[in-house]
Amino acid sequence: MWVLASKTLSSVPFPFLYNPIPNRHSSSSKLKLNSSVKFEYETERGLDFETGESFFRHESATGRDLGVLAAALYKKSKARLRILDGLCGCGIRSLRYLVEAEADFVLANDANDDCRDVICRNLSKVPRGSDDEPRWTVTHTDANRVMTECYLQREFFDLIDIDSFGSDSSFLRPAINALRFDGLLYLTSTDGYSSGGHRPHHSLAAYGAYVRPLPYSNEIGLRMLIGGAVREASVLGLRVVPLFSYYSYHGPVFRVMLRVNRGKLSDNSHYSFVSYCHQCGNSQTFHGMNSVRLVAPVAMQSPLSSRGRFGQDLFTTPPILQKC
Repeated sequence: MWVLASKTLSSVPFPFLYNPIPNRHSSSSKLKLNSSVKFEYETERGLDFETGESFFRHESATGRDLGVLAAALYKKSKARLRILDGLCGCGIRSLRYLVEAEADFVLANDANDDCRDVICRNLSKVPRGSDDEPRWTVTHTDANRVMTECYLQREFFDLIDIDSFGSDSSFLRPAINALRFDGLLYLTSTDGYSSGGHRPHHSLAAYGAYVRPLPYSNEIGLRMLIGGAVREASVLGLRVVPLFSYYSYHGPVFRVMLRVNRGKLSDNSHYSFVSYCHQCGNSQTFHGMNSVRLVAPVAMQSPLSSRGRFGQDLFTTPPILQKC
């Protein structure tokens, strides 16, 4: 689905955010340049920026394009756009949200305070605004702490972008809490090893999906990420609707854009089992919990074998086995 149809703000802009660098949060503070830092200049979609020693990949530009497109459509629909970039790196994603999506405000956070000078120089291409109504703010602390403090202070966002590494699902609940109702959540996973079925217990712990090796592991990785968000949202009484998903071979990178709103899923049609037979190559989907009860007796009669059929509930349970 590509259609993007798309809580209460305080008047004080983030008085609570922790910044371990004293006197550098003010717009009047001067940037201190480190002569030992290399300055690497890049251009993306017509915007010049520095990368310094931060992590940056040209190949991720398409993922940033999709995020900016979704943000621009949201701004056009809602006439407002507040964004939290939880792991901003050098700040190019935040800069593009400000310039291309015309975001009203972007909170650019990165735990590495060594990147502060680079981030601020990149974002300074956009006027920062006044202290009462800033266009952007830079912080350096753990992303989960930033989102949790925003939630506690009722500083909610229209779009939260979490470009995390590996399969760190700890960001899910803090991000959902800090998001406005009907807001957009842009998630990332780069754990191709788990999505390929090589660490099933790891994927089960991170996303509740017991994944085994399959020939369509790219799709499984996307479903695994969506399923983790669906479960976390349902615990909070919220409903998640996928808007689009994107896979890139570099990394690999799995990215999904989700819309989060009030209310639980109306039925269990979104919970299903996927099975695959290594012997004949047949794949099958079992929908609903009734089908689980039908398949389970067969599974109990079948030995665990690579020649048999196995499947995984992408949201809740370990594999189900069935003879071909």
